[in-house]
Amino acid sequence: MNGVLRFRLVLDLIAVGLIVACLAYWWLDNLSHELFGTVLFTLVIVHNVFNRRWYGGVTKRKLDVTRIINLITIVSLAIAMTIMFLTSLLISRDLFPLTAMGGAFAVREIHMFTGYWMLLIVGIHLGTRWQVVMNVFYGMIGMPARSACQTAILRLLTALIMAWGVKSSFDMAFGSKLMLRYSLDMWDFNASTLGFFVNYASIVGLYIAATHFGLRLVSMRARRRMACE
Repeated sequence: MNGVLRFRLVLDLIAVGLIVACLAYWWLDNLSHELFGTVLFTLVIVHNVFNRRWYGGVTKRKLDVTRIINLITIVSLAIAMTIMFLTSLLISRDLFPLTAMGGAFAVREIHMFTGYWMLLIVGIHLGTRWQVVMNVFYGMIGMPARSACQTAILRLLTALIMAWGVKSSFDMAFGSKLMLRYSLDMWDFNASTLGFFVNYASIVGLYIAATHFGLRLVSMRARRRMACE
């Protein structure tokens, strides 16, 4: 297994974790939030440097459904990250106070809501690339092939994650946050900090799995249609 691929996978997982951590603003002090966000932006830049060849070959590849959705998510992520970067400069209180605006309530709202959309888009993006991610992961742990039993266990685990992700979406009022509506939920970090991260991780897992299996279903139907022609 290529060591660079392992390194990239670890960095990408850290980036996803940082997105969730940044959503826990009321658990962090403002300085920690800004530090996490700065590291996240740095990892995004590193991710794009590693994938720079992909951009050069976009117009040369034949676009199927998976690649189209992947391209849409990449463009959406680029827009979201740009919004996050610009708004973070305008509301920074610790790391970049010289660029901050006074008040800027609307900017804070845009910054916050964009963060939730980023989590959704990242989940979909990972779903389009999940087979690649899993292949790298299996190579890291020295498991080039899976048995029928291992496959069944993984599918059961996926189903549980998806079910918990649906539950967490309601518990965390995720839909309301995506629709730019205020929700009255305030997570009690004194009661359970781990629960916050587990809930949002399961939401990411839900969109990863839904995208991955949805695209597999579309691909299977396309192959059957071609076989019948």
